Amino acid sequence: MAKSVKALINPAMLAWAREQAGFSPDEAARRLDIDPERLAAFESGDEAPTFAKLLDFADLYKRPVSLFYLRTAPKGWQPIQDFRRLPGVHEGFSPPLTYAIRLARERREIALAVRAQLGEPVQKFAIEATLKSDVEELGRHLRDYLGVTEIIQQGFGRKAFEGWRAAIEAKDILVFVVPRLKIREMRGTALAERTMPVILINGKDRGNGRVFTLLHELCHLTLRQSGVSNIGGDRNDAPHPEVETFCNAVAAAALMPRHWLLREPLVVQKGSQRTWDDDELETLGRRFGVSQEVVLRRLLTLGRTTQTFYESKRAEFQKIYAELDEQKEAAEGGPKYHYVVLSQLGRTFTQLIFHGYHDRYFTLRDVAGLLNMKVATVPAMEKAAFGIAS
Repeated sequence: MAKSVKALINPAMLAWAREQAGFSPDEAARRLDIDPERLAAFESGDEAPTFAKLLDFADLYKRPVSLFYLRTAPKGWQPIQDFRRLPGVHEGFSPPLTYAIRLARERREIALAVRAQLGEPVQKFAIEATLKSDVEELGRHLRDYLGVTEIIQQGFGRKAFEGWRAAIEAKDILVFVVPRLKIREMRGTALAERTMPVILINGKDRGNGRVFTLLHELCHLTLRQSGVSNIGGDRNDAPHPEVETFCNAVAAAALMPRHWLLREPLVVQKGSQRTWDDDELETLGRRFGVSQEVVLRRLLTLGRTTQTFYESKRAEFQKIYAELDEQKEAAEGGPKYHYVVLSQLGRTFTQLIFHGYHDRYFTLRDVAGLLNMKVATVPAMEKAAFGIAS
């Protein structure tokens, strides 16, 4: 029988994770079904655990496998603020949301470690704004920074989220899609680090809804504010309403520049009319790759609809979000598993893992663990990550 593959981890992370989880060495050894002496050997680096045993450590300490490859324990993270605004959201974060945030932070540490191993510099996120910044100017600045012109945006078509995500990830900003999390818990989250910041997007949201969330969270990065958002109407009773209102306006300005929207034939034809049919909003939404609500909010900002009409449509939009929360995850059909994982992790992070593998920083089994898939699926994942036809 072939020997089990050893996991080339940082042993110091085993001790750190155990202490953070609140286990004594004796209790952890008992729960792992090993002798305390052997646990000590793992933690000192005298013995390397097999990948199977590493999975036991990860399960007991409630940590992702990726954590144990870090060179140093995560520290210095910014506090997460609560910008959520939908009714019925209680104070504090649920365990699933807390874990999603922690996992994203640890994946960022892995990505930074791989880039350091490869000797590749990481771009710093240099755009900085305040709530006094001009909304229209900041929206233009973000478009210029990402290199998204009108022609490029129109070329996104029905893949607007993928297009904007690729432009953002090209700036060394990680974008992760979080599965199985209710929209009332989170639409988006920003981890505003100066180097390799992170944006989380709720996988339950619709494609065009994700686009607006993506730009909204990018605005949070410019404010250097880490936090969780539920993007909706500009409610005065929400925590930090001035921040959310500002980020909503900047995201809309970036996605629908004033000069472009106002010269659209449909908008020109409406003239002085201030009410809009669903078909008209849907047409403009497809044009810019955003939702009907985002179109209507932007039209309100530009004086092409009224606050009364906008508020009259809010109930319809909120009903759509509530229905999304009730939808079940697809049990069968749909894209293959490795494509689902790729959509969640993004190409930037996934490609880095494979670069680490080819640079002998990870073993094949390490890659499988980091990408949460079976070893047999890894080759297909690599082809998908680099756009290689099967």
